[in-house]
Amino acid sequence: MRRARTAALLTGALILVLAAPPARASYEEFATFRVGEQERDDENLLDHVLVRPPVEWRALWAQGRPGFRSSQGCFTAGTWYLDHTLRIRAPMSDSTRFELEIREVSDDESVYGWTSLDFRFPLPRAGLWGARFRPTFDKSRQDVALLWDFGHGGSAVQVSAVMSVEDVFNNFWASRQTQVGDDYQPYERHPFEPSLAFAWRGPAHEVALSGKWLTPSIRRQETYNQVLLGREALWGAKTRADLMRRVGPVRGELGFEQVQASSWAEFPGVAGDHHNFRRRWRLEGALFHELGPRAEVGLRFFYQERDEVWRPPLADASIGVIDRMPMLEGAFDSGWGTRARVGFMRNRVTVVQAGAVPTFTWGTRVETRVFLSLQRRFGRLLLLGTEGFELDSERYDVAFIHDKGFIQLQAEF
Repeated sequence: MRRARTAALLTGALILVLAAPPARASYEEFATFRVGEQERDDENLLDHVLVRPPVEWRALWAQGRPGFRSSQGCFTAGTWYLDHTLRIRAPMSDSTRFELEIREVSDDESVYGWTSLDFRFPLPRAGLWGARFRPTFDKSRQDVALLWDFGHGGSAVQVSAVMSVEDVFNNFWASRQTQVGDDYQPYERHPFEPSLAFAWRGPAHEVALSGKWLTPSIRRQETYNQVLLGREALWGAKTRADLMRRVGPVRGELGFEQVQASSWAEFPGVAGDHHNFRRRWRLEGALFHELGPRAEVGLRFFYQERDEVWRPPLADASIGVIDRMPMLEGAFDSGWGTRARVGFMRNRVTVVQAGAVPTFTWGTRVETRVFLSLQRRFGRLLLLGTEGFELDSERYDVAFIHDKGFIQLQAEF
């Protein structure tokens, strides 16, 4: 009995430590990635689609001008989605420049953020080069990177490459002063994060491909607390592909997005490898038809799969979720400098579980919504507000027919 109680206490302590949010940096884009937690929002796919910036806004942002953009929205009664990016440039000489980017993301899928200090300089016929430093309060979490760009957001061909060294001072920090208690986490296998993006644009087409990979890493827990002695491992990957083609008044779009991460840990005295695998991929297709110069109507369809697997001692279970959602929408100039967008969404969600899943889910269901958006430009500021209207009989209280609200803004400096 005493041994069982001791093992239970050790397991509980490890779960609390592993579940605690670590320092915020690009590494945590994968370390905090979860799929099962998204099920707490029964309308997860509907919300993520409506909280995205409009396509034309994303095209303006891709041109790389200094500015700020923010997407916010209501996901549940207690959670508010946030995605902020601040981008500033300052010349250092006739050809070199300094770039600042601050990114903060708070999502039910992952929570991460960074401050990027980039120093950029061109080389004749060799593109735009640069060096990056991402400082954090925890010195062991600071990142450095080598940057290279060919072309820009307005050119026919654009290529961007980044080679990041994650947690660059980790082992240096561990060999000198440490935090209170002399606890540190040196790497046995250091993580790197290469990324590559490619774009090809023309008057009637656009192709964009991007991907990043967090290489497999192994980190030791060095501490006087015997409960926490052990090793942890993590790897992750993100890819995205978008295709747009215009033929007369018809515009077709095709998109694919995938993110996955895998982690495990081993601790003496605790059975199990703490393995946690999570993956989400989404396929999106759209067809739009212009109705004159000021209006268009279109149909979208989303197919998404979400999977997460837990192994002992956290759990011995898995969850799989499939989303299938058609979306009908129309946009038109509504006067007084505003543009309106109305639409209908219906998502059929299938949930399959095996074992005692350590998260909440609303189960297999159908979610239906009508939405209305209004967009207006105020000088260099674009502002968009969206209101969703509930069409289902939910298992929780709904205020009249108000469902969710979303706000996007984008400003150029």
